[in-house]
Amino acid sequence: MDLPHRFRRWFKTRFAVLYPFGLYLILFSNSDDHSIMHGIWFIMAGLLIRLWANGYAIKMDRLTTCGPYAYLRHPLYLGTILLMLGFILMQKVYVVGAVFLAAFLFVYSRTIRSEEGMLLAKFGQGYTNYRMSVPAIFPTFQAYRNGEKWPFSFQRLLHSQEYKLFLWMIILIIGFHLKDELLIEHETPDLKIWMLTLTALAMASSDFILDIFRKRKYNSLIEKLTGFLTSTRRNILCIVVLSFVF
Repeated sequence: MDLPHRFRRWFKTRFAVLYPFGLYLILFSNSDDHSIMHGIWFIMAGLLIRLWANGYAIKMDRLTTCGPYAYLRHPLYLGTILLMLGFILMQKVYVVGAVFLAAFLFVYSRTIRSEEGMLLAKFGQGYTNYRMSVPAIFPTFQAYRNGEKWPFSFQRLLHSQEYKLFLWMIILIIGFHLKDELLIEHETPDLKIWMLTLTALAMASSDFILDIFRKRKYNSLIEKLTGFLTSTRRNILCIVVLSFVF
């Protein structure tokens, strides 16, 4: 993801709610063992729903009605809502968290209307039928059986880079736990704390290494393609010259 794209993403309205919420959690909230256990189930559910959805989603190219999309139209948004609920419970910010969540739902309702307008314009009656049968956020128990179906794809999931969110949510949970242990309870670092710290560092490092590997692989493919096209043009030029000579 290039720098201009990152800035455009940061200044999207829904991220203007998420980032202040995350900053507030880091600076002004605390957790304990009980609150972590209460919140982590919502966080894991949100992450799993988002992973499941990204293994099926083909955004705007085809109308996705399989996987979780057979039960609700916006599983990615449901996953994000569950993530927020999990962190609200984990960090015990019930009042402030409710305010951020209400603002987030308001922003997402506008985003959903905008996205559904584009889907309706692209897919017409097919999307109308789908929208009439499948709820937006709260899932139904009866799967939508019409529309095109395809299997879960790990390649599609990796291409979505949803694994990055999974990694950084785990890192964030470890960070909040370490903050509680070291800064709030003033615990002496023991083997568990050092293992958690090393785990978080390893996960963060793996994300950066995967980014570098992916970019180098992409650049290598571009170089090979450029070399192939250059050699092809050279061969065509030779053929043209030889045809004139003979």
